[in-house]
Amino acid sequence: MKVMRSVIIGAALAMSVSVVAPVSALDAGKSVYARKAIMWSMAAHMKGIVAGIKLKDGKTVAAGANAIAAMAGALGGLFVKGTHQGSVYKTRAKKEIWSNIPKVIAANKTLIREAKALAKVAAGNNPGAMGKQFGRMAKLGCGGCHRPFRGPKNK
Repeated sequence: MKVMRSVIIGAALAMSVSVVAPVSALDAGKSVYARKAIMWSMAAHMKGIVAGIKLKDGKTVAAGANAIAAMAGALGGLFVKGTHQGSVYKTRAKKEIWSNIPKVIAANKTLIREAKALAKVAAGNNPGAMGKQFGRMAKLGCGGCHRPFRGPKNK
């Protein structure tokens, strides 16, 4: 239930941020909240994609990939300066992210491109091909930002 709520909140925030409000209008706390909700939602869709691949269900894989592509479009503007790890806002974002925004934007565009490619591959309903493209999306898209700009979990 908690995961489904995060999926719904993330999708709603992604749509509202990308369509209604300019992200520059969000204060730091709201940008962290929106960013985290979208990330949780995308993580839930990643799990759904994995299940879809295992079940040889291309429709589920495509739906998850399309949702990730849509939500990723809202992420770029949600990294408000001062909302890094160690700030009053609980986040794993490293402060280096704000001096490397072009790299963040490039990784975000890669995530969108690879997620859309996964949705297309899913039409063939081939688990091997879907798994390969899923790995590519995770490594190049998600990992393109997480590896350099995401800190360790706080224990």
